[in-house]
Amino acid sequence: MHRTAHLCLTGLLLYSALLLNGCETKPQLLEQRILQFGTVIDVSIIHRDTDKVEKAFVAVENQLELYRQYWHAWEESDLTRFNQALSQPQAVRIPDSLQELIELSINYYHSSQGLFNPALGKLIAAYGFHGSNQSDDALIDEIQQDLPTMLDLEANDLQATSSNPYLKLDFGGIAKGYAMSLVADFLKAEGFEHFLINAGGDVLVAGNRFGKPWRIGVQNPFKPGAIATLELQGNQHLFTSGNYQRYYKKGDDIVHHIIDPRTGRPSKQISSATVLAENAVLADVAATTLMIDGWDNHRSLAKSLGIIDYLIMNEKLEIIVSRSMVEKIEFITDLPYTIVD
Repeated sequence: MHRTAHLCLTGLLLYSALLLNGCETKPQLLEQRILQFGTVIDVSIIHRDTDKVEKAFVAVENQLELYRQYWHAWEESDLTRFNQALSQPQAVRIPDSLQELIELSINYYHSSQGLFNPALGKLIAAYGFHGSNQSDDALIDEIQQDLPTMLDLEANDLQATSSNPYLKLDFGGIAKGYAMSLVADFLKAEGFEHFLINAGGDVLVAGNRFGKPWRIGVQNPFKPGAIATLELQGNQHLFTSGNYQRYYKKGDDIVHHIIDPRTGRPSKQISSATVLAENAVLADVAATTLMIDGWDNHRSLAKSLGIIDYLIMNEKLEIIVSRSMVEKIEFITDLPYTIVD
């Protein structure tokens, strides 16, 4: 009896040890693909607990869907209802979901020298980028006579009024970075240290990939593939704005969605602008701003925005890259590039 009990106890201990060893799984890379903000969003998380990751994926998807209900520029949303109310003469209450985005947009309007201008939503819609395939040339000409800016929006005490009938907010140049930063905050609060969010080529990383940096490519605006790669780890954000993302042809002209607020027309000369920053919202805004006037004015804009890492490519296939950025990237193209201070 005693010997049998000893054997049973030994077997029990061995079985418990196997169970414990089975629980000590290695970290795994899990990925989820989500369609929101008019693009494919890939979320990659490295963690030991796959059940926890799967729950996080569901929460992130729900979170992004909620943001769509807040900030969509032409479908029913808090933003479209706010824009509609702004067309009336009386003051409008600013919804909680829009308050920080409006504040950020006003601040970035000033630091971008007026080039980041979310007030142009009505003009962007007239060009056909709000779900329509047709441009309204008469309305475009009309708005261009009195182009709205963020200075036409008076916002204080949670109330707002507009002094320009053509003002309509469109957060297309900031909402993606803002949403990605909120998702990253959520994942960190849940205890995830290593993850990557790729929203149509705009990338946010945290931590590392199994002890090594995440390797990211910079999109070639003229053909599939990358013009450069770089390794990111910690908390870094790489955003690119380009004329190849949303556009249509009208005769011999390419009409794209990045509008120069000084002319009311699609920006010229530059094909893409890429910015690396520790703040996703800043990276998003700065890429759009450099896309509009970065080739000749990049030094002034970089200083006023507070960025040091950027790369700009023009329509002649020429590249300028900041000295700080060139130290972080590896070019995989034979295209000429100029390093700027």
